[in-house]
Amino acid sequence: MVYATYEFYQEGFGGDEIPQDSFSRLAKRASEYINMVTFERAMAFSDDNDLLKKACCAVAEAIKINEEGGGVVAESVGRITKNYAAGVTNTPNEEERLSIAVRRYLLATGLLYLGV
Repeated sequence: MVYATYEFYQEGFGGDEIPQDSFSRLAKRASEYINMVTFERAMAFSDDNDLLKKACCAVAEAIKINEEGGGVVAESVGRITKNYAAGVTNTPNEEERLSIAVRRYLLATGLLYLGV
């Protein structure tokens, strides 16, 4: 089950980082990640506030960033230049990036609760 469509990604989430031809693949992987961290409780969750859809979009964007190699590699603004190398920055690692994305929308739902 994929939790978000490209239409929702653009209109409901306001996303513009993922091209349409990549979205279905990334949304499927994001939905699989959400099912894993919720112990598949997300599949039975009543998503009246579109929280699963938003989480799916956020995780899909995080997966895209992970696939591209993480944080900023090189950026110049005027005379200021940033160059980040893997493992040398304080940017989140791949798993942290996914966790931050999913927690932003699902933390208050109880779906991430590990207890009984």
